Amino acid sequence: MQRPLGISTSMLDKDFDPAILAEVAQRGITHLELVCTEGIPVYESDEAVEAVLNAGRQNHLTFWSVHAPFGGAVDLSKPEELARRDAIGRVLRAVEVGRMVGAGLVVIHAGIDSAQAQEHEQRRRQAIRSINELVKRASQAGLAIAVEYLPNNKERLCNSAESCRRLLDYVDGEPGICFDTNHANLGESLSQAMTALGDRITTLHISDNDGVEERHTMPGTGTIDWAEFLRLLDEIDYQGPLMYEASNAGDSVPERLDLTVRTAREFLAWQPA
Repeated sequence: MQRPLGISTSMLDKDFDPAILAEVAQRGITHLELVCTEGIPVYESDEAVEAVLNAGRQNHLTFWSVHAPFGGAVDLSKPEELARRDAIGRVLRAVEVGRMVGAGLVVIHAGIDSAQAQEHEQRRRQAIRSINELVKRASQAGLAIAVEYLPNNKERLCNSAESCRRLLDYVDGEPGICFDTNHANLGESLSQAMTALGDRITTLHISDNDGVEERHTMPGTGTIDWAEFLRLLDEIDYQGPLMYEASNAGDSVPERLDLTVRTAREFLAWQPA
């Protein structure tokens, strides 16, 4: 199956000039994940959102997803209720930005976990409450929620296929999974994780690693079997774009774009339309 190529705006630099989207489109990349975390212009102002939206429209780009804030004060599993409510409020800014640009998905992190059984259950319940609310609020804005598969080398909820299913099986509505290949290639078999999550996978973060550390490098630089990955995408009938989120991708934005296209051709069987 031929899938479109996408890129996270994290690869365009924090304060990227919307004019760079012309170079994105010139290379045949058609889909964007708009990073909307605190300190980034589109999080801070509607004017910045409008500038990016206009540049995207001029270059016929699709705003596929928006990545909500995470980390620090944005912890959806916070046991303290006021802190959890504050985190939801911060994520809802990303939902609003997603509505403004016409995206279909908002990617969220479920929150911090704990090795202590009592706190783990408390955090899991709080995360379920948070995701329930965000699913409802996102749906009202015309978007869906995708919970990111996180690395198992940190205390995080949703850091294995079992953890993802155990959480989402108790969530109202039908949030999907953002399957991050770099995260999934750490703690378990990537192919087993994909098979276990199946059609819950609604979007991707594509990057590589050595199977030991969280690297976020370009496909072909690590240990992921990309041919098997593509076979499994067909098996689960994944319909979305091949969304790159690689941080070690060259010194300049044009170099990162060139590497994205080259590795997508070589390892992901991608061809421009």
